[in-house]
Amino acid sequence: MTTNNPLDSAANLSSTALAGRADAVPELVGRRRRAMAMGGEERVDRQHDNGKLTVRERLDLLLDAGSFLELGMLTTQQSDRTTMEGNYTAADGLIVGYGRIDGREMMIGAEDFTVMGGSEGKIGMIKRNRMLEIALARQLPVVWLLDGVGARTGESLRGSWVGGGFFLTMSRLSGRVPQIGVVLGPCAGGPALMAPLLDFVVMVEGISMLAAGGPPIVEAATGERVTKEELGGSKVHCRISGVADNEVPDEPSAFALVRRYLSFFPNNADHLPPLAAPDAVEPPPAGDILTLIPSSSKRAYDMRKVLELIVDGGSQLEVKPEFARNMLTTLARVDGHVVGILANQPLVKAGCIDAEAADKATHFIQLCDAFHIPLLFFADVPGVITGAQAERAGTLRRGLRVAWALGQCDVPMVSIVVRKSFGMGGAAMCGKDMGAVLTLAWTTAEFGTMPLQGAIRAAHRRELELGLVEMHDLEANYLTYSDLYGPAETFQIDDVIDPNETRARVARVLAAMRSGEPRVAFRHGIMP
Repeated sequence: MTTNNPLDSAANLSSTALAGRADAVPELVGRRRRAMAMGGEERVDRQHDNGKLTVRERLDLLLDAGSFLELGMLTTQQSDRTTMEGNYTAADGLIVGYGRIDGREMMIGAEDFTVMGGSEGKIGMIKRNRMLEIALARQLPVVWLLDGVGARTGESLRGSWVGGGFFLTMSRLSGRVPQIGVVLGPCAGGPALMAPLLDFVVMVEGISMLAAGGPPIVEAATGERVTKEELGGSKVHCRISGVADNEVPDEPSAFALVRRYLSFFPNNADHLPPLAAPDAVEPPPAGDILTLIPSSSKRAYDMRKVLELIVDGGSQLEVKPEFARNMLTTLARVDGHVVGILANQPLVKAGCIDAEAADKATHFIQLCDAFHIPLLFFADVPGVITGAQAERAGTLRRGLRVAWALGQCDVPMVSIVVRKSFGMGGAAMCGKDMGAVLTLAWTTAEFGTMPLQGAIRAAHRRELELGLVEMHDLEANYLTYSDLYGPAETFQIDDVIDPNETRARVARVLAAMRSGEPRVAFRHGIMP
């Protein structure tokens, strides 16, 4: 079986290849063997005891067999400080190189926790920078396996000005190539600061942490005692902060998710997303979408079940599923075409857009636009949330970022009004005049500036308080203008359709937009 182990090739080197030194091959094999041992047997055992794979086991699981070409395997620390004297640091704690995932070339960076906690040494930083520079020059996707504690104190605690050049390189890579991170241990300092710059971050439940400083640093600085999980575990960042995207139960699941995520993306922004062959398209399960949507607009339903009846069978990959759950952001395929879906989730906060949902939507819009992935919007939104807490959270500004991102978009966008499309919330879901190439309303759609009862109370407060009018009379009067077909008759929307016609309409317009293989190129980066 083909492996990523360089000892296999070293053992077969010809003695004439290094003529003049009879002991050259055995020495090379010995050096490689020492590097492959990572931090030594004791630290490897400790890594396994903590429920974690070693860095080289991880590379074997993630990459195509035999595809890894390592750069700088024989490196070790070169510090002249007495605190580092006599220390051998295999590959200086950072393994970098070329690898393939499903036949596609990638640049790989993987931190080795068995070598001084995966800490960043000067040689390791040189390797990291070289790997990123190659990725930028050759437009190759980047995958990081993060398992390091940050700066190596023995080399840089004092007398060293921390450099941030690699942050600039990562920023320049943003929107040019996919950048992915898998958090596989307690990451602090540099590794934790890298994560927000990546397009997609996976955290493994129970073993991963992201924090500017670990628990000892926090306690020394603030007096607060906190566990790694409480400080920056997967539940904190995948559910509360939104710094990371998806939480998985174990390392093999993380690597499978990376492979699946990459299948939706081109290698770089100079290419379109991959198009599935017609014989590879799996239709959605049979079902009637109308049966999923309650007749009363006050009753909730699960938007995920609606999407399942529209996209290709088994094609959905939801991004940030546990963060801002009132907004769904999903990668999927429709008739083989890769799409990014934004949909309000009526089960959570009635599908209102709050500050967190707006941040989630903005990032996803920028991600899809950067890599030429068409966007589908499924709107059932009573508006942008309001109230004292919402205003203090900056919802106005953060909500308008969605409109700003739409204004920068170049990808085809399709707007589908499922039920409610009210006010700025409707506009944020690619509503009227927001640049869609196709606008559709289902027979369940409602249009307006805001929900009926709240608007009536605001506009007729005095008359209601004085008993001059009754709420039900005012509602009945306004409802006479609630005409589903008015927007279609005045060409505010392209058509009103049976929801079960949606897949065919979307597939047709996607085919039209891709006809002639339009030329594409780098457009913009993706804000963290």
